[in-house]
Amino acid sequence: YVYCQVGQRGYNAARVLMSHGFGVRNLDGGYKTYKQAKYELKNIALVASTKEVPTSVATAVSNLAIVEVDARGLQCPGPILKVKQEIDRMENGQQLSIQVSDFGFSADIAAWCKNTGNTLVSTDIQGSQVVALITKGQATATGQQLPDLSKAQEGVLHETKDGATMVVFSGDMDKVLASMIIASGAAAMGKNVTIFFTFWGLSALKKRAIKKRGMAKMFDMMLPKGAQSMPISSMNMGGMGAKMMKHIMKEKNVDSLETMIGKASDLGVKFVACTMSMDIMGIEKAELYDFVEYGGVATYLGDSEASNLNLFI
Repeated sequence: YVYCQVGQRGYNAARVLMSHGFGVRNLDGGYKTYKQAKYELKNIALVASTKEVPTSVATAVSNLAIVEVDARGLQCPGPILKVKQEIDRMENGQQLSIQVSDFGFSADIAAWCKNTGNTLVSTDIQGSQVVALITKGQATATGQQLPDLSKAQEGVLHETKDGATMVVFSGDMDKVLASMIIASGAAAMGKNVTIFFTFWGLSALKKRAIKKRGMAKMFDMMLPKGAQSMPISSMNMGGMGAKMMKHIMKEKNVDSLETMIGKASDLGVKFVACTMSMDIMGIEKAELYDFVEYGGVATYLGDSEASNLNLFI
């Protein structure tokens, strides 16, 4: 188990350890968030109904447990990602209760359940928090699971477009930050997400510096060294605006851009770097994150054909 003050150093340490074969768990948000939210998981046995039900159904219900998650202190998209992580580990028909301090969560969880085939049983505002109860899968009033209608019927061809693609052209931190939030949310809803980074947006994928010569060196001197040094699109004020924004994000328990990029990759988001832009701007593979893939416009268009959401940022 790894932890630090706000989660970033713990996350980086966990990635290093995992790359060496260790089984690692990082405390998301760090011990500051843990102290504030008192995050814990509890298994509480369901109370059996007094109504007479078939023995097989009664046995199954009695063996299920409610999973309780306290995600107070986490900002969007943190609570939704927590829900997805827990739901993925739960049995069909099992329930999850989550407490969140972000009031936008009421609308978010309703949309998430609708798009992922899960059941939102209730949402309540209790003081300064939102409490939601979710059942994994779709259930009737009697608790029986509905058949999975998402699977194609035999002999019937179903064409679906359930992906999301983005072109990140901007080299501004706030715009790339927005793209990571949308991408993580889309991935949490089960979409296949591809982000195509081109021109100035490639700076967000830089992880390490390498020696360069000629025009490539000149580009390197003028471009941000990575996500941590990107400017903001408005009120940058020579970098002061970006520092102020990072400070506020840290105070509000919002993940840094670097952390969001890593979490998006962990969720299965596909990062594609435009090779033509890399050649023009003197950017090499050795500079970028290891999970980055490489391609051209055909790669992006191929993925966009299977998408119902396309954004240019």
